[in-house]
Amino acid sequence: MEELRIPLWTRVVADPAFRDALIGDPLRALAGAGDVAASTEQIEQLEGMDADERGEFVRGVVREVHMRGGQARFGGIGPDGRLGRS
Repeated sequence: MEELRIPLWTRVVADPAFRDALIGDPLRALAGAGDVAASTEQIEQLEGMDADERGEFVRGVVREVHMRGGQARFGGIGPDGRLGRS
């Protein structure tokens, strides 16, 4: 039976502890997770950033995913900044 591998960004969004670990030390987080699928390019990109840059980048991905999900469920962002108020 083939091992189930979870895409990197799916795990980042769904698991705050993994997200924090990835920001702190990407290679250690990936080695500890075991079931996460990450490309060489993703790993090199994360490793090429310092912890502050990585944190901003990773949290930005999470914000974007949550915003798109909210917009899909509730509609666009209105002039007052609230979802569903277009």
